[in-house]
Amino acid sequence: MNEIAVDYGRKRTGFAIYLVGTVLPLPPLTETTWNGIADRLKHIQNENGTSRIILGLPLTAAGKPTELSNEVEKLSDYLEKMGFNVELVRETSSTAETEVEARVNHLRDGKRDSLAAMVILKRYLGMP
Repeated sequence: MNEIAVDYGRKRTGFAIYLVGTVLPLPPLTETTWNGIADRLKHIQNENGTSRIILGLPLTAAGKPTELSNEVEKLSDYLEKMGFNVELVRETSSTAETEVEARVNHLRDGKRDSLAAMVILKRYLGMP
């Protein structure tokens, strides 16, 4: 089974996948809807096989819920009802970790969100 990471955002949602020992960014959704996320995940699974969904849960550095935490938990429930195997994983500072690369490579249009999804997935897998 593969793992797919999702860095949810109200405007953009990033995706990354673990394949053959490597974490790779996938094209982001630049207009986020829950149906759009489910459709993208189905498409990724059709191409790569059944996957566990690693959904980033936004918490503060102290581990407290943020404004977006409740929404992400509801998204998790929605995806599970759609038949996905979802695991929530703390995503604290994942976007900040992409800051240098985003500035150097002038990333826009959600690519930074997919880099954040890569960070979430690498943390989940215990990869450097």
